[in-house]
Amino acid sequence: MITSPTNIPSGDRRTVRVALPPAPVALVLVDRDGDVWRQAGTTAAGEPLMVCDSPQNPEDRGEGESFPWTPEAIRAWFGPVRTLGGAA
Repeated sequence: MITSPTNIPSGDRRTVRVALPPAPVALVLVDRDGDVWRQAGTTAAGEPLMVCDSPQNPEDRGEGESFPWTPEAIRAWFGPVRTLGGAA
């Protein structure tokens, strides 16, 4: 037989709001040619790892595993860049 517990304290039961850290937003960059780069993970050092799913130049298509594209590398090769709806 299951019974309801009777030893629950009746104390002050009110809602307490707590501040949570903001949820991380994936970084999205647009380079000078209009190609969109999205964050697909992070490097071992914690830097955003970026991929371009649909580059305008067909020769740039590939798996993307040969070089770790970070925001700094994208700025150096394809800059200037701007953010698009993601974190800066």
